[in-house]
Amino acid sequence: DGKAEGVPILQRNSDYPIWMEVMTSAYQQLCNDVSRGVPTAMNSYGATNPAEFFAVATETFFEKPRHLLYLHPALYEQLQRYYQIDPVQWV
Repeated sequence: DGKAEGVPILQRNSDYPIWMEVMTSAYQQLCNDVSRGVPTAMNSYGATNPAEFFAVATETFFEKPRHLLYLHPALYEQLQRYYQIDPVQWV
């Protein structure tokens, strides 16, 4: 249908279930935190929809990797696997 919906093409089909579980959980947490006014590691714009969440999570992964790793280790791990890079090593 042409919609990205925040799900990139992963290396293996077997990667999708854990990707969806982690991303859905982190997206819901961000949405809940934003609606309650709780400070978050990610920009609140990520609560707009899953595609924007993926974009904002990616920005946070590269710009504030230690913060993301500390607060959202499962999300960090999925992004690390997807991008095949570990930005924590840069800081």
